[in-house]
Amino acid sequence: MGLAGLHPTGPALRRRHAMSLGISVAAQAQGQRVGTALMAALCDYADQWAQVLRIELSVFADNARAIGLYQRFGFEREGLHRGYALRDGHYADVLSMARLHPRPPRWDAAAAL
Repeated sequence: MGLAGLHPTGPALRRRHAMSLGISVAAQAQGQRVGTALMAALCDYADQWAQVLRIELSVFADNARAIGLYQRFGFEREGLHRGYALRDGHYADVLSMARLHPRPPRWDAAAAL
């Protein structure tokens, strides 16, 4: 059906608050709200349990269905990478999108714990 995950953006302490999102839904399962369920679970985990401030992702610029899904969960377009990936013999553009925690924790409160 589908799979999704949140992954560290790298080993740097300065980026510990950020995660990269990966998601894939099988062609036969698309349009059946599988992506919506996966995104809801990941965003809930990131917001409630994982202390994630920022979730980042990349998506092919012509994937309107996926972009719409991400926007419904608060992701915003941050940049366009032209000619980013070779796909079907042509170079395709990719969008960078990100979402910040809707109610970010205060750093001074977290440090007091």
